[in-house]
Amino acid sequence: MSSTSSNRERYNPKFTEICIGNVSCNTEPATLLRYFEQFGSIVQYNFTSPTGGFVFIEYKHLSMVDDCMKARPHHLDGHHLYVKRALPVDDEHPRERFETTRDLMVVIDFGDTICDEKEFLSELRDYFSSYGRLYACKYCQEKNFRYILVEFADKDQVDRIILDKPHYYYDHLLDVMKSIPSNFDIMNKKYESNKQQSHVIIKDAIVDDNYDYTKVRNGFSRSNSGAKELINEIDLENEVYRLQNVLKKMSEEFATKRQQLEAQFSEQLKQLDANTEQTNLLQKDREQEYAKLSAEYESKKLENESLNEQYLAAELENFEITSYYEQILSEEKDKTIQLEAEYAQKSKVLNSKQPFSPSSPCLMSPSSSKWPPEPALHNNTQN
Repeated sequence: MSSTSSNRERYNPKFTEICIGNVSCNTEPATLLRYFEQFGSIVQYNFTSPTGGFVFIEYKHLSMVDDCMKARPHHLDGHHLYVKRALPVDDEHPRERFETTRDLMVVIDFGDTICDEKEFLSELRDYFSSYGRLYACKYCQEKNFRYILVEFADKDQVDRIILDKPHYYYDHLLDVMKSIPSNFDIMNKKYESNKQQSHVIIKDAIVDDNYDYTKVRNGFSRSNSGAKELINEIDLENEVYRLQNVLKKMSEEFATKRQQLEAQFSEQLKQLDANTEQTNLLQKDREQEYAKLSAEYESKKLENESLNEQYLAAELENFEITSYYEQILSEEKDKTIQLEAEYAQKSKVLNSKQPFSPSSPCLMSPSSSKWPPEPALHNNTQN
């Protein structure tokens, strides 16, 4: 297997140009160019519409295009950008530059030059594996032609193979194209005309009316049955190969997902450990603060009890003093009442001994201001 792509110039718009679709009408050209300049130097660009649409950007080197394609998906101003390699105009397959697919079609037109189809399929698989991961490489039968279907993991791999045409199997040119409906129609029409011409030639070449067509038909059937068994065996091998690739991809994805989950769970466990340690520290701080507050509470409680005892003692002392003064006051009141009673009695007795007569005026001294005059002290002493 070989390709002439290595002999081409690497700086070529056919290889270094990309097509960008689904650009937002709100995206400014400067913003779009600034976004795609992160992958390399832009030589030129072309906007199909001033308010969005498709944009063609040409990079300086092929590696810049590869970096841009590896960075998919691209998003800008809320839009998912459809980015693909720009393909040249192909008159034989005009729809290839517009449609994208992960399937490649290799039309077999070698005649009987291929001795071992199994070996050819294996070499073809190894050759196209250099463009990236592929899932299947198997023989298929269309209405008027046979072809090999190669299923890739990425649409960009198919575009790279189309750009690298022509491809050769030793000295034979491989008819490589995208597996799209328009190409099927083109190839069916092409090989249908070839088949009609072949039938006409065979019919004109046979002039013997006694020619035994049964042997030819039987031989054709046997060769067909053998080819069919071979195709089925190859299809089975291709299916096994495809399933192995799918299983390998699933294993890789599982391993990647497992590593991501392990890293995520490890990070979560570390965070939980940190949170647990922080919680323990907070718990210790709260316990210490609680012990401190408890000790302070006990101290205040003892102090309050002491103050209560002092207050009760003061209340008791105040009560005793109050009772004592009340007793003294009561005794003084009793004495005062007794003295007033004695005074009243003595005044009455004194008044009864000296009756007052209006005809005999009583002389009062000018200094006396009370009436009746108070009894003399000697009378009190005598009584």
